[in-house]
Amino acid sequence: MIKKTLQLSLASCLLATAQNALAASFVLQDIEIKGLERVAAGTVLSNISIKVGDRYDDRMSAKMVSALYRTGLFEDIKLSKRGNILIVNIKERAAVGEINISGNHIIESKAILTALKRSGVAKGRPLNKAALARIQKEIKQQYLARGNYAADVKTNLTKLSRNRLAVNIKIKEGKVARIKRVSISGNKAFPESTLKALLDTGIPRSFSFFSSRDKYSKQKLVGDLDKLTAFYKDRGYLHFEISSTQVSLSKDKRSVFININLHEGDQYRVGKISVTSNSNTSQQELRHLVHLKQGQVFSQQALEKTRKSLKSQIGKQGFAFSTLRIIPQIDEVRKVVNLSFQLDKGQRTYVRRINIRGNYRSKDEVFRREMRQLESSWFSKEKVERSKIRIQRLPFVESVNITTSPVAGTRDQIDLDITVKERSSNQFTAAVGYSQNEGLLFSVGLSQNNFMGSGKSLSISAENSASTKNLRISYNNPYHTVDGIGRGFNIFYNKTNADQADISDYQSDSYGADVNYTIPLGEDDSLRFSVGGEHRKIKISKTNSPKHIKQFILDHGNNYDQLLGTLSYIHDTRNRSLFPTKGQRQSLAVDIGFPGSDLQFYKLKYRGTVYQPITDDITFALKGHVSYGKGTGNSKELPFYENFYAGGIGSVRGFDHNSLGPKDSNGTPRGANLKTTVTAEVQFPMPFLSDVKGLRASAFVDGGNVFDDTFKADEMRYSAGLSVTWMTPLGAPLTVSYSEPLNAKAGDETSQVQFSLGATF
Repeated sequence: MIKKTLQLSLASCLLATAQNALAASFVLQDIEIKGLERVAAGTVLSNISIKVGDRYDDRMSAKMVSALYRTGLFEDIKLSKRGNILIVNIKERAAVGEINISGNHIIESKAILTALKRSGVAKGRPLNKAALARIQKEIKQQYLARGNYAADVKTNLTKLSRNRLAVNIKIKEGKVARIKRVSISGNKAFPESTLKALLDTGIPRSFSFFSSRDKYSKQKLVGDLDKLTAFYKDRGYLHFEISSTQVSLSKDKRSVFININLHEGDQYRVGKISVTSNSNTSQQELRHLVHLKQGQVFSQQALEKTRKSLKSQIGKQGFAFSTLRIIPQIDEVRKVVNLSFQLDKGQRTYVRRINIRGNYRSKDEVFRREMRQLESSWFSKEKVERSKIRIQRLPFVESVNITTSPVAGTRDQIDLDITVKERSSNQFTAAVGYSQNEGLLFSVGLSQNNFMGSGKSLSISAENSASTKNLRISYNNPYHTVDGIGRGFNIFYNKTNADQADISDYQSDSYGADVNYTIPLGEDDSLRFSVGGEHRKIKISKTNSPKHIKQFILDHGNNYDQLLGTLSYIHDTRNRSLFPTKGQRQSLAVDIGFPGSDLQFYKLKYRGTVYQPITDDITFALKGHVSYGKGTGNSKELPFYENFYAGGIGSVRGFDHNSLGPKDSNGTPRGANLKTTVTAEVQFPMPFLSDVKGLRASAFVDGGNVFDDTFKADEMRYSAGLSVTWMTPLGAPLTVSYSEPLNAKAGDETSQVQFSLGATF
């Protein structure tokens, strides 16, 4: 009886459940969407998995609501039904209509808008309040990191039409907190003044009117702590550590007080040194690469230098993935460190393929022929670095980056990926102007340092002014032969009125041509020679030309057919051709008027420049130039039109162009056969414009003059000033200088502001 009753109850429950299910399930006749303002109805329909004519079940509701919420477009969603019609009631999430930022000066609005967009807060998008709050906090942290501890960032929302909101970000930057005191305690080996001098954080030094030392920055302080650690560990204090650092603010949040607590520990010296390796490098050669000696104070810097030297030596042999274990054994009693260097050459690595990227103007061949690391050969870091420097020296290359990537499925092969950034190789110049001395000036020039992407150069230039009329066509192929011998040609016509250029009064008409060859002698050295012919005619004024020119014409006539030659040796280790930061360029040349020429002479010329980096951005450059000329054959006098001149950009700035040296019988510069100039300058990025590429400034001291045969130190002229060089979009550098002569004498012609426009390669 009980069993039968239970069966009847179960059947009743199943029947009731079935009836409810049938009641909740129906064929969908229509879908109504309510509450839409900006979102299209199609967007809603495409995100629900049902359409008119399908059978609807209440169990579908949760899935449909979840899908609509995931779009991020809606704030509230409710489903209901009327008969066989499904009703979707929606409340759209308000969209961002506009973003207003005010009060910011240190951080640009563009940077803030970019950060907002990256977090999903942008015009036209639904407002994400959580993301907005996060960005608000991040902006304030940015100000705190810059030392603006009084900074405050607030946001509010303003309603706009069509369910949109205006996001208003109001920033109160406040003033940067200034460091009022830096204290260092715990130091015994070195005075506090020595340690403070290492820091970029602190009280500005005397006469440092634009110093930022007293602007507190957490990142700058961390860097200073690293400097202190490196300073001590380079002097043998192995257990040195920063015990604690306290940074406190004044009540008005405008003054910062810093206290650094040190623990120096004991000083250690170098003990026994052992070097083991499974390479073919001899033990003597390996020991020579160790920059530490037994008994000297231990230096972390010397240890790092040793690590690089050992790894580099093995890398030259093709073992790119060698490993070096440095095992220190510290003797706490004797206070010495015994060092064991264990070098494992690993597996030799080969370069499978070299890929050139970024060369939109130049052919691959132009860069491949500069490579010293070749495909299918051992990988050598030294050769890769050498290849990078050679490519970087090309005048049409702005930057080079070389990376390696392993070859899938192998353990001993890599690919080299070379990414070049080219600069414009076209230099087009055209100018029209007026000078009080020379009248109307006109010049035009077209220079292509990378003719049709081949690495060859071609230039055509013409100039017309009261002092000069010339036309020159030049061509050069740096790889006339596959082994790097270059060949070039020059054709020229020149007509000069020297009087209009404020030098001795005469006129010169010349035309000619030459062929030149460049022969590489090594990676850094080359030999260049040229041979050519020239015809020159000199015209003088019977009344105005100076005596020395009249006498020269009387002795040698005024028409000269010349066979000319030049031989020069060049040593170049610069890391790039434009704005080099390290290396040197030395050149020694001799110009000759060969026997058989109407006028025979020689000119010896030396130019040298050394670049030494001071920091990553600041470079010291020292330049020198000495030239001497002498006549041979029938005349011991250098032809007057071959004289050297000094003054102006390129020699001694602050003095008029070509104005220095001896004067002729009319009191105008006549040049001389001996020239000496020297320049010392510090090159640095342009203040406030350091992000502008191709822009460089320098502070300089120039010295020089020209002399008749004998150098006279007391006749040297000196100047000092500032200069700015900009690589213009046309490809030609524009240089402007302001300088003050330091020892101008009576009769000297000075000019404080000078400029030049032209190639410096």
